[in-house]
Amino acid sequence: MNLPTPPPETDVPEFDLAAFCADPLVRGAAQAKIMILRGPIYAEDAAWASLLRYRGEVVRFLAEVGARLVLNEHDGYAFADQAPEGESGAEWPKLFYRDRFNFDVTCVLLVLREWLLKRESIPSDEHTPLVEDDLVAELRRFSKKTNANAEKEDARWRIAINRAKDYGLLKKIPGDERSYVVRPIVRAKLSLEILQELKTTLERHVTGEQAGGESLASSNDETTTPGETREPGTASNNQETTQP
Repeated sequence: MNLPTPPPETDVPEFDLAAFCADPLVRGAAQAKIMILRGPIYAEDAAWASLLRYRGEVVRFLAEVGARLVLNEHDGYAFADQAPEGESGAEWPKLFYRDRFNFDVTCVLLVLREWLLKRESIPSDEHTPLVEDDLVAELRRFSKKTNANAEKEDARWRIAINRAKDYGLLKKIPGDERSYVVRPIVRAKLSLEILQELKTTLERHVTGEQAGGESLASSNDETTTPGETREPGTASNNQETTQP
């Protein structure tokens, strides 16, 4: 098969990098563009004001590579995500490859979503700090039903909690190393529609139940969860409104 010959590039004008970088719009939006590629941007971050001011530029920048801006001004977070299936650009090579949470971090995600759900009816209670010991206590129900060493199990959950913090699901409270603020982005990571389904899956993992009688793998194995993230940021199949 004879393929068409691409047009010569001799007529392409030389790109003036210096002039491009000197453009006030380009310079102004640069911080937000760079930071959104690194991971989520939160309302308290220095790049937040830049993101809101140059939102249109960021949206166009991401659209050029088949990505979308997910922005929730009310809850104060934003992140870049791959274009959903069926949208223009979704067929392009993927920019964001999702790293799956392991079982332990998935359990933390589930408990955090439940914690937020309980407090959604009381807005003033939503920002109540979550004490690490209380979170560990909630996570113990996902420990194997064996005579496992309790101290080792708690240490395991604290490692998972720290990992969840690295993913941006939790934020430590300054001056209190054992208390956290639960990030509202947890809602985008785990929708209510599949909360119960995930809970059932995790409980079966704990008891070793699985269709066909096979035992599930160890807690270090990756678990498919909604809104799996890339490190160090978040690229999720979320339910928030994406910017057009």
